[in-house]
Amino acid sequence: MSDTHLEIERTYDLPDGGDLPDLIGAGGVMQVEHEDPFELDATYWDTERYDLVAAHVTVRRRTGGHDAGWHIKRAASDTVRHEQHFPLTDDADAVPDELLAALSTERRGRDLQPVVRITTTRTVTRLLDEDGDQVGELADDHVSAQRLDADAPADPTTWREIEVEAVADVDEQVADALFTALDGRFAAVGAGPAAVASKLARGLAGAPAPRLQTAEKPAKGTAARALHKRLRKLRSTLLGQEALLRSGGAADLRETAETALGIAAVLGSYRPAFPAGDELDRAAAAADALAVVTARAALTEYLIARLPRASTPAQDALVDAATRERIAGASREQRDDAVAAVVAFLGEPDFTALLDALDDAVERPAPTDWALRDPKRVAQDVSAIEKPRVRDLVRAAVGDDPADEAGDRAATERAWDATLRTRMAMDVLRDDAFPHALWKRIGTAADVLTERVRSLHALEQLRAAAALAAEDGEETFGYGVLAGDRVRLAEESYDEAVHALTRI
Repeated sequence: MSDTHLEIERTYDLPDGGDLPDLIGAGGVMQVEHEDPFELDATYWDTERYDLVAAHVTVRRRTGGHDAGWHIKRAASDTVRHEQHFPLTDDADAVPDELLAALSTERRGRDLQPVVRITTTRTVTRLLDEDGDQVGELADDHVSAQRLDADAPADPTTWREIEVEAVADVDEQVADALFTALDGRFAAVGAGPAAVASKLARGLAGAPAPRLQTAEKPAKGTAARALHKRLRKLRSTLLGQEALLRSGGAADLRETAETALGIAAVLGSYRPAFPAGDELDRAAAAADALAVVTARAALTEYLIARLPRASTPAQDALVDAATRERIAGASREQRDDAVAAVVAFLGEPDFTALLDALDDAVERPAPTDWALRDPKRVAQDVSAIEKPRVRDLVRAAVGDDPADEAGDRAATERAWDATLRTRMAMDVLRDDAFPHALWKRIGTAADVLTERVRSLHALEQLRAAAALAAEDGEETFGYGVLAGDRVRLAEESYDEAVHALTRI
């Protein structure tokens, strides 16, 4: 069993032998109580690539003090962290399964290993208000850190730092006022906010870790800079949605699908912008697969809300409540199955390969000469490939009707996928680089085909539900009303698609 709380703290550097400032009167502090020194012994864990540190997550096993145990800290800002505690286990060389499960998003299926041992001699001063209630805690730490990798220096790194933490459940504005007042007091004795954000970061200095190495952003005004900015945002959104999906939270399936397709669009349409190699090719294929599975989940989510309802009040009134609930129940089952498929994909090695490639592209960009050009020149190259491809697929989708509905839907879905990807790819450089008319028309075709795909899927689902109802001897009139409504919407979207085609 674990418990979680919000940790609001600030760290100051103070030389050995330096005196603490007078804290009385700072931020409501009117009394102080000094405690006896004690020892803390913490071993910090990470993957071989240091994925946790790169994700601003700290994992340690610590003995000594009042909160001995396993800790996970996730940084929300420089001073605010969400801390999760797990009980101390007897085996110091094995990470508890419960803790590993809580880190599934950040460690990406990789094992954890000890990376640094940090021992601390801590002297605590309790900060009290005029009523004797505690408002914060100051820890005067003398620290020794020893890296545990094969290239670690023989001698440990030592330093002194002061940690001030607000009491649990304190209002963040109150805590901010306390820290603002303390900044002035520490500055008066020649101390200031710590140059390094955490003990772990200071202890790992010089470690040969791939995730701790970064590169400069591409130059401003280049296509590479725009691609870097977009991938950074897409990666952040994807990781947030992944965490929700893995934990069973209320993930936004539409946002997840759009994010996956956005990544696939960048890695596909702008493939020459990234270094050649099997790793990125595998990541691009994984992005394509993720886009497919998340699009299905988003579609089922849409159908839950829209499938049991007709598009006009007159038709909607003809559908009885029992029919509506049966349809909604079947839609929810399909949604649950689709979400399970997405979660299963998140556990695949291909998804890890995609995340690793995104890490490299965002943290260590290595743009090609092709990408370091003016966005308009890059857009011309992209348009020369994407425009005829989209046009051919849309023509196939709205041309003569194929012999079977399955073929019609497959052609429509291919055109839908292509127009959405192309629109998202064009959105990276916007119509400042692409011709505005083309950018707008591709978007219109994508919107029209989205409605057509939804209508075709809804029609198929309604017919299947009606067949099951008929087998059970139930009334099927309501299914017919809803199916007829979807046929009309599909035909209207077909006409709109034909019109959009002529303008691409």
